[in-house]
Amino acid sequence: MHHLSTENILLKLRCQGLEQALQNEKRKRKRGKPLALEQPAPETGGAVFYSPNKIQQARGLQAAKEREIQLAKASKEEAKLRRQQEKEAKQQLLEERKRIRAFNKELRLQQAEEKKRQKEEARLAKDASIQLQNDFKTARRGKTKIPTPPAAQNNEDIVAQVPRVVDEASLPTNSRGRVIRLPHRFRDD
Repeated sequence: MHHLSTENILLKLRCQGLEQALQNEKRKRKRGKPLALEQPAPETGGAVFYSPNKIQQARGLQAAKEREIQLAKASKEEAKLRRQQEKEAKQQLLEERKRIRAFNKELRLQQAEEKKRQKEEARLAKDASIQLQNDFKTARRGKTKIPTPPAAQNNEDIVAQVPRVVDEASLPTNSRGRVIRLPHRFRDD
């Protein structure tokens, strides 16, 4: 306990000494600036007489110069701050535009995919409808076109006629339901 209190006292003394040294250094640095009085002409011998009015005037000029310097520094800081704010605002605007572009792109992709899916569904529905119509027509044709075999014909004729009926039933049709027939020169008949 005694050791800690001694150490505390030593640290306080050291801190006070450092503060005093800092104050002394500040006082040394606050040297007076020479007043900006009119320089005497060389032919007068260099003697200068300072009247209280001239000293007051010189101090006023010096204070005005310091105020101008302070105002210039303040305006520079203000301009710097304004530029920084403009830069941040521009950066935010760019990020906002980038985010909007990304959102719009994503939206366009989703819409395109939805449209593609709907188109594919419509195509499949149309194909299914056409296939159903073709199957129905084929079934109807198959019922009407199957001839009853005559009793007088032999088995070879019957075999030859059966594939022909199957061929006609499986003929491809176009989108309007018409049968697509090969020209005679391409047929195997």
